[in-house]
Amino acid sequence: MAKIISINQSRKKPKALSPRPAACDHKQVIAYTYYRTVNCFICGAPLDPFDVLVDMLKGHVPPGGNDHEEKQLNKELERRSRAKGKQEQPE
Repeated sequence: MAKIISINQSRKKPKALSPRPAACDHKQVIAYTYYRTVNCFICGAPLDPFDVLVDMLKGHVPPGGNDHEEKQLNKELERRSRAKGKQEQPE
C-alpha cells in the first residue's frame, strides 16, 4: 500500500525519474497539487493517481481496532456458505 508522505502545493516540477524505477515498490508517494500528478517519493517515477488511491483503499483498516466485528462477519459468511452448499446438494 502506498503512503502519501507529502502533498506539494508549490509550482516546482516533480523530480526526474530515477534510472532504476523497476526495483522500487513505490511505497511512499508525493502528490503535486499544481500539476495534479503523483510520483514515487523514492525513485521519482510518475504514478497513476487512481491506482495509488485504490492501493490505499485496499489497505484501509477501519478505525477502532475491534476485530470482534470482523470475526462475527467471517462466521456469518461461513454459515451462509455452508447453508447454501446444503441447499444445492441433491437428496
